[in-house]
Amino acid sequence: MRTARRSVGLTQKQLGEALGVKSITVSRWERGVTSPSLPRLRRIAEITETTVSDLVRAPDAATAHAVELAALREELSETRELVDRVARTLDRLAQTRPGADSMSVFRES
Repeated sequence: MRTARRSVGLTQKQLGEALGVKSITVSRWERGVTSPSLPRLRRIAEITETTVSDLVRAPDAATAHAVELAALREELSETRELVDRVARTLDRLAQTRPGADSMSVFRES
């Protein structure tokens, strides 16, 4: 499934949006943790311009490990982006909070 998704240039998030699921769900499907329903599998095949049988074909062990590592890297990247957004938001909130500067003066003395 991952190979098919990537061959059409989609991220897990984009495929998830097209299917109405979260990117973590797509990741779980690709890692074999869970499986999509047959109707969803057909839709994935349609979106990725492949066949259902190509999507469910079992890869060899080396390919499976490489695919797993790639999926984990992609999830890590998405998690980093989320953490960065949260940190930026917290920084903005701290800067716009009334009296934030006066409170820091009291803490320093």
